[in-house]
Amino acid sequence: MNTFKTAGWILALALCSGTAMARQADLIDHDKILLLSDGAPLTEQMVRARILNAANNIGWQPIKDEPGRMELMYDKAGKHQVYIEVNYDAAGFDINYLGSNNLAYEERDGQRKIHPNYNRWIKNLNKQISAPVMVVPAAPGAAQ
Repeated sequence: MNTFKTAGWILALALCSGTAMARQADLIDHDKILLLSDGAPLTEQMVRARILNAANNIGWQPIKDEPGRMELMYDKAGKHQVYIEVNYDAAGFDINYLGSNNLAYEERDGQRKIHPNYNRWIKNLNKQISAPVMVVPAAPGAAQ
């Protein structure tokens, strides 16, 4: 009987630790994202404005703002916070992880791990920043 009880505890612990591990993913670093325009060259100020506008629209808050670089913070329900750095110029931007609270961040075997929502939040921010400046010109002869 004790053997079954011990086996049950071992199984329960294994399942719990597996669930905790499943809540981590590789922290994905994205290459610099180049922004496209409709022909008019972008300026560093235009890129900065796009970043701030996109960030504000989806709940990111600027905590530091200097030429070519800003730090943003995202707070999910007062329980989870992430801090990032956005470096930018007239050509585009890149996002780097700075820190977080309650997102299970750790470095393990040379890999950075974090809660999978972090990657989703960054992907959404990338998309929001990029979307407004990606204007595709109308095809020749298309109705205007």
